Amino acid sequence: MRSKHRLGKFAWRTSFMAIAAVLALSACGGKPQAEPVEGPEVHSPVQPPAEDVPEPAAPEPAPYTAPLTGLAVEAPVTQRPLAVMINNAPAARPQSGLSQADIVYEVLAEGGITRLIGIFQSQAGIEKIGPIRSIRPYLIRLGESYGGVLVHAGGSPEAYSIIQKQGKHDLDEIGNAGAFFWRAKDRKAPHNLYSSDEKLREAAAKLGYDQQVQVPQYSFLAEESAGGMSGTNSTEGTQSSGGTADGTEGARGQAGTTDGAKSSADAAENTSRAEESSASANSAGDAGQPAEAGNAASQAGSQTGASGEAAGKVDITFLLNSYVVSYEYDEDSNTYKRSINGSPHVDLNNNEQLEAANVIVLGADHKVLDDIGRLAVDIEAGGEAMLFQRGEVIRGQWVRAANDAIRFVKDGAEVALVPGTTYFNIVPNSPSFESHVSISNP
Repeated sequence: MRSKHRLGKFAWRTSFMAIAAVLALSACGGKPQAEPVEGPEVHSPVQPPAEDVPEPAAPEPAPYTAPLTGLAVEAPVTQRPLAVMINNAPAARPQSGLSQADIVYEVLAEGGITRLIGIFQSQAGIEKIGPIRSIRPYLIRLGESYGGVLVHAGGSPEAYSIIQKQGKHDLDEIGNAGAFFWRAKDRKAPHNLYSSDEKLREAAAKLGYDQQVQVPQYSFLAEESAGGMSGTNSTEGTQSSGGTADGTEGARGQAGTTDGAKSSADAAENTSRAEESSASANSAGDAGQPAEAGNAASQAGSQTGASGEAAGKVDITFLLNSYVVSYEYDEDSNTYKRSINGSPHVDLNNNEQLEAANVIVLGADHKVLDDIGRLAVDIEAGGEAMLFQRGEVIRGQWVRAANDAIRFVKDGAEVALVPGTTYFNIVPNSPSFESHVSISNP
């Protein structure tokens, strides 16, 4: 009983004290404090730790360059060039395969119409090349200067004599390789003869021709410089494609490399002759970079970039006023687009207009040999020349050392080319070299 009494007494006291506290607060004017109402809980967003995302790696530059174009390639270019004689009569146009040539030469044949020589090396899978036509002695020398297998259908008596007596490496549709050519049905002969690079290389292998030779190599501007400031990407004068180590001419007459000392002497002599015969070519406004006296144009170290006058368009008249070849500069592609008589000159394989990163116009002595109008063209002596690249013209000279290709020089130094295809246009020196060339800026 006592325990229950004590607990009751304790509870009464506790209640009394609570009531007294409330009354005391009321007497002092105070109000009971309401408990704070908690709002929704706000959490700061938790940022995940930043991951290190590597920047995409820049593509690795291709480790090799093609010797005749200076363009990057994934594997060494070792195959032997094909030097194909291509018909350029109106009935033969548009031709096939020219857009995939590394180098193209244009030079007069008979009747005022030109013959084209396509030098094919760095590209493969060219399904149709042509129409293919006959060969002349000066065309033999131009094709062989790149170590090329000569591809033709017939030839002048003198050309045949040279091929047979000197054992040239040639593929002749009329003679030793007819099975590797075909005639298209949509054109009339003789403007319908074609082949492909695969068939031509198969024919060369069947005839036992060397598949790899020494190939001349040009100096090219570094690709980042090709569209603006000039710079050099110097290369040796020749590139080995598996030919003879000493670069001598093969027993059957294929072109080899230039021997260093002989090339130096020959190139220097030709440069001197060219400069003597065309001193006026070094006109004001052509800022070339002089080389040391005696440097050979074809040797590394004597190559330079140069600047010249604005030249947005060049018109070239080889002989006939009714036949004018034009090249117009395109800034987007950094190339000169080719036209004939005002119409775009296209490749029938892809319907694309032919274009050149470099256009070289050079003057040579021409001589009529017979009533048919066959010509002798001097492609050895050197002379006046113009190089069109990057929308400018550089005035200089052309030289050719023994067994070497034609090179463009200024003040004795080879001028570096823009990577890409190069077109060489050989015009007569009469009545004057300049009379065949008209430069404008549309």
